[in-house]
Amino acid sequence: MSLLQNGTLRIHSANFSSKGDYKCIASNAAGCGSTISQHKPSESFFLLLHCFCSKVDCVATGLPNPEVSWSLPDGTLVNNGLQSDDSGLRNRRYVMYGNGTLLLQQMGRKDEGDYTCHATNKLGKDERKLSVKLGSNAPQIGLKSQSLVKVKLGESVKLSCQATGEPKPRITWISPHTDVIPPLSDKYRVVDDGTLILKKVTLADEGKYACVARNSAGDDIKNMIVEAELQEPYINGVRGKTTAKLLAVSYQTALLDCRVEGKPEPKVWWLTPYGHSLTPPYLGGRFQVHQNGSLELRGVRKTDAGRYKCFAKNHLGEASLSVEMEVASLAEKPSFASPNIEILPIKQDGGELILECPARGTPIPEISWRITHHFGNGTLPMLLDMLLAGVYKAANPGAPFMFPVADWLYPHEQK
Repeated sequence: MSLLQNGTLRIHSANFSSKGDYKCIASNAAGCGSTISQHKPSESFFLLLHCFCSKVDCVATGLPNPEVSWSLPDGTLVNNGLQSDDSGLRNRRYVMYGNGTLLLQQMGRKDEGDYTCHATNKLGKDERKLSVKLGSNAPQIGLKSQSLVKVKLGESVKLSCQATGEPKPRITWISPHTDVIPPLSDKYRVVDDGTLILKKVTLADEGKYACVARNSAGDDIKNMIVEAELQEPYINGVRGKTTAKLLAVSYQTALLDCRVEGKPEPKVWWLTPYGHSLTPPYLGGRFQVHQNGSLELRGVRKTDAGRYKCFAKNHLGEASLSVEMEVASLAEKPSFASPNIEILPIKQDGGELILECPARGTPIPEISWRITHHFGNGTLPMLLDMLLAGVYKAANPGAPFMFPVADWLYPHEQK
């Protein structure tokens, strides 16, 4: 026997003692694969057992020269007259060369099975059966050249990562902070094809994102750099000049939001009613300017009322926020000017009924309603939107409103 450089094993003067299974093993750093060739010799043949990727070889000799054909696992016959299963289309899945080698293209799990090579001449015939099994294929990620993605601040961006392999690779994304990105969150979403969607990009989202495709045969990595485009500053999601009002309470803490975005990173500073300029990070006395630009004022006093201005500036432009802050002397618990219980008659003509609810408090209280009608044999709670939908009518139209009856008709005529 001799082993050729291309992986072919040559058996010289093959005879019955050469009978048996020959296993060809190919290996590299990603793994290994193998195929088994069964040799059943006759006096007119010697065999060359090849080991090629996606090929099964059947080199037969004899006098006269034998005709070679292949039968596939699904029963399809491939020979010199019928070399493919695609009715002559250019992209053939099965191609048989003149030396008997069968080329298998676009292989999948459905192509696994026994392939039989038949060699026939006038003196007899021989056959060789090979069992083909699709081995694991390490993942490969396409379009690796796309490594830099630019996006505007506040917009979303898609990072593509499409990988092939067998078994199907699992896609994992790693953030610039080396954290594994969850498939779904307020910030990220990973779709089925492996694409990563970043929502509302900020400067903190810039950096290198790594896509890792992994299966049992190995892994592949694609790095992509997300970079925000140059952009003028904006404050709290708004460009240009904006205004706001804030009601603070004496001796409590007030927070004035000034979240700044822009590239290059803008310079941020606050101007107080006293004429003081504060830049982040700042901590002094009762004032603190956080790294994100927001101003915190602790132990608010009546004299702190006034106009506070936040500025953000880079070489592309400027944005500003003016906050008019008022200070209430003390926090006041909500209270009603009207009595706790008030009885209002319903007009017989079905006219409009207005329920007033004047309330006072500091800060201004939020108003909510809960309406409950009491009857002699039970309580029927009704939501405010149902009350506004229509006037409830008694089952007995002649009965006065406060008469203790339990049957009512809703606006949609449901009892």
